Amino acid sequence: MNDMKERLIDLNYYYIYINRIYNKFIYSIIIKYNCLFLILNYILYINLFNSIKYSNVLKMNTLSDFTVINHIDNIYDFELIYIVLSYKLNLRLIIKLFCKKEDLIISLSNIYINANWLEREIRDLFGIKFIYHKDLRRILTDYGFIGHPLLKLYPLMGFTELRYDDSLNKIVKDFIELSQAYRFYIYINPWIKWNN
Repeated sequence: MNDMKERLIDLNYYYIYINRIYNKFIYSIIIKYNCLFLILNYILYINLFNSIKYSNVLKMNTLSDFTVINHIDNIYDFELIYIVLSYKLNLRLIIKLFCKKEDLIISLSNIYINANWLEREIRDLFGIKFIYHKDLRRILTDYGFIGHPLLKLYPLMGFTELRYDDSLNKIVKDFIELSQAYRFYIYINPWIKWNN
């Protein structure tokens, strides 16, 4: 219990430290689940990442994960979530940025080395544009693939389908026929022996 009190005091100290320095850029700071959550203004966030990595107090030297959530009915299209770790303080910092499709995000590959691979993956799957990145080639989809698969902009059900026809020995495009037939299910458990 005393250890938890000390950790909360430390987290409160970090809260005051970050709030004092970055009050202009931070929308909110939340301490929850033994993590520190920051919701930032995306324009000047690169200064925050520079200082938390090289700060003597925080020492957040590992970018653990970087992911994106696509919001369809929101003012902002994307929610970028960075998870940064400090092994020395045993502290996890979760940083959230909100941006639109047209926004250019500054790459963190100069600060955290593994951001190179994570940003390529997010560019490939979501189409977010990173500037000052050295190599933004596709990483998970084919080079001829058009669009970004996790945006879900493609129709879930189209009007035509492609299939291979054995009799013609070629690929044929057919119209989809959707007919709902009544299905009858037998709910008897096949593992039970029934006495007739």
